[in-house]
Amino acid sequence: MAFNKHSLKLSIIKRLAIVILSCFIVLGTVLSFVERELVKEKLVTDLNVIANILANRTSAALIFNDKTAATTNLEAAQYHPSIEKICLYDQAGQFFASYSNQDNAYQCKPSNALIDLSGHQFTDDQLIVNMPVIEQGDMLGILNIHSNLGYLQTTQANILSILFVVLMVSLLTIYLLVNHLLKRILSPLQQLHGTALSITQNVFSQTRATKVKDDEVGELVDVFNNMLDSLSNEHEQLQFSEQRFRTLTENAPIGIFLRDQNDTYLFVNQRWQQMTECRLPLNYQDYCQQIDANDLSRVVSTVDAAKKSKQPLVIEYQYCSFDGEVKTFLEQLAPIHLQENQFAGYIGTLLDITELKQARADLEKLAFKDPLTGLANRRFFNDHLQLEIANAARLKQSMAVLMLDLDHFKRVNDSLGHESGDELLQTVASKLSQLLSAEDLVSRMGGDEFMILIRDAHALSQLDKIVNEILSHVITPMEHHSLLDVTASIGVAVYPKDGLTGAELIRNADIALYKAKDFGRNQAVYFSYTLDAEIKNKIRLEQKLRQALADDKLMVYLQPQFNLQHNRFYWAEALVRWVDDEDGFIPPDIFIALAEESGLIHELGLVVLRQVCHYLVEHELLLKSLGIEGISVNLSGNQFFAKSFMPQVKAVLNEYKVKPEQLEFELTESVLMENTQQAIDVMQQLRELGCRLSVDDFGTGYSSLAYLKQFPIHCIKIDRTFIRDIPNDQQDIEIASAIIAMAQKLGLETIAEGVETQEQSDFLLAQGCYCIQGYFYAKPMPVSQLKSLKR
Repeated sequence: MAFNKHSLKLSIIKRLAIVILSCFIVLGTVLSFVERELVKEKLVTDLNVIANILANRTSAALIFNDKTAATTNLEAAQYHPSIEKICLYDQAGQFFASYSNQDNAYQCKPSNALIDLSGHQFTDDQLIVNMPVIEQGDMLGILNIHSNLGYLQTTQANILSILFVVLMVSLLTIYLLVNHLLKRILSPLQQLHGTALSITQNVFSQTRATKVKDDEVGELVDVFNNMLDSLSNEHEQLQFSEQRFRTLTENAPIGIFLRDQNDTYLFVNQRWQQMTECRLPLNYQDYCQQIDANDLSRVVSTVDAAKKSKQPLVIEYQYCSFDGEVKTFLEQLAPIHLQENQFAGYIGTLLDITELKQARADLEKLAFKDPLTGLANRRFFNDHLQLEIANAARLKQSMAVLMLDLDHFKRVNDSLGHESGDELLQTVASKLSQLLSAEDLVSRMGGDEFMILIRDAHALSQLDKIVNEILSHVITPMEHHSLLDVTASIGVAVYPKDGLTGAELIRNADIALYKAKDFGRNQAVYFSYTLDAEIKNKIRLEQKLRQALADDKLMVYLQPQFNLQHNRFYWAEALVRWVDDEDGFIPPDIFIALAEESGLIHELGLVVLRQVCHYLVEHELLLKSLGIEGISVNLSGNQFFAKSFMPQVKAVLNEYKVKPEQLEFELTESVLMENTQQAIDVMQQLRELGCRLSVDDFGTGYSSLAYLKQFPIHCIKIDRTFIRDIPNDQQDIEIASAIIAMAQKLGLETIAEGVETQEQSDFLLAQGCYCIQGYFYAKPMPVSQLKSLKR
């Protein structure tokens, strides 16, 4: 049975063993000493007896000087194991004879004088006995005997062995007796100990101590068992509470920690470890090394303040992780105080608000700054404009609001990509900021639109100088694309002449900008109320156009095209016309441009396409009787590049069962050059579908022969501006002749537009241009009037 080193039984046994051992040691020491003395006396007695015997035997040898006899007599000592050597000296002290039990004989030293050497003496390892040889009262010599102490030591060793055996037997006997007695006495206590040990290994164990007797120990067992029942219930509740706490903390989206009064972290949840990249064991001093130096003193003072005030406190600080990432933490710290106000540590939560802080900063920045250019945004400009209006009204000053818009900005995005477009906007923003003074304000309203506030605009000449400088400096050549020099249009409204509120000034600047675009772009226009009237009229017309499209009030006229070679009509062009009930006839260049600006061009184009397909089906016999094989339809850039364009064409052709060969689409040079590659792709799809393609108003745009030969077209239409003055204008004659010759070389047909005289027709025929369109042969007319044409 194993004993605990602190057990009562072992303690009693130890003490008994120590007492018994001490007694045995004292007793053994005394017995050993007494026995040693007795053995020494016995050894002396034995040697004296032997010495007397040898002295009597050697007396005759000394008398007769017979050394041989003396030596023989001395050898009788060999029967005593303790005697090592014997020296015999004569009366004169001279060596006479000797005996030795060793291999090397002992050399007896002579003595100069014969003295009484009777008696004995002990050395460390020998007993020396001196015995005189006396004959009839005369001293004949002296006998010197040397004996070892082996007998003495052997005897003492035997006594110690016996004492040791007796000691062991006594100890074992006492142990067995004491153990038996203690077992009977301490058995109930051992049972309590075993039960307590079982509970320490498993606090939820149901093991209980057994009550043997109704004595004091039995009462102790009852109290002990009741205590175990209470502890078990408390442990169950504590475990459930701890499990809830751990489940809550480990799954919490925020960090949770617990520190003791020595600032050592006792507990941190998983989220806290992820945020701080720290692991236990950890103390607060090591954690503080990761806190930004600018925040450290404030954090430490806040921790001390929380301890003193006994109230939770919140602190925000910068934290540098081990990989160098800087985070922003929001820590709530609550001190823990036990009874009697004893401080026990802190419990707290940690929240990583880095992304929140960044988002807040970004939101604040976005609230007033344009993220691309860094200029003020629309919100800031509007707010600032209100303040400047109030200031100008108080000081009775003038100021100007400029609305700037880049011309043909879409071409940059389509040709060079949106990254180049963004770079252009940043360049323009930088130029505007450099041109204007610090008192003025430049903002980006969105897209390619900028707003400029000029505070001091009392002198119109000075304002005009600033506006012209902006126009001249904002021109930005696009690298690697010489055809895309970007210019700007500006609309100007002046306070208080053109408006008293921010909304009025911005609106009127927008009206002026609109007019600058109409005037050909790359210029500035100052607002006037005449412009306002025009804009209002455009808005009115836009509403009317929208309603006209909804009510199907637009009509599609046809202008037949004549073939001089075959002397007959062969094709026709569809031209949309609008006659309003109030305004009468509205020119196409007005409402088509309006449709482009308002986005109604897609709906208008679809109306024309459907009407043309209807004519091809409904008036098929009439058209064939005139020789008209198909109808051409004009396309705008917005229509042509729209993703819905090709699906709409296919859907309309399928709806009316019209052959694609009966349709021709006319596109201007400017449309094709907006995005040449996309234009080629769409034209190729139309060619694969079976439709014809032509370039309208050829010669008025800026296409090059390099692009022209890539376009999958059937013919080119010579613009009326080159036909109008033939034969009187030699330059027009040369241009028209060159276009016709070029088309012939490229294998393309040519159609001359605007032919109104016989001379023009004869000239074109002579040049090999056989297809004619103009009032000389036929005007645009409703399809019902085609019957009046003569073949």
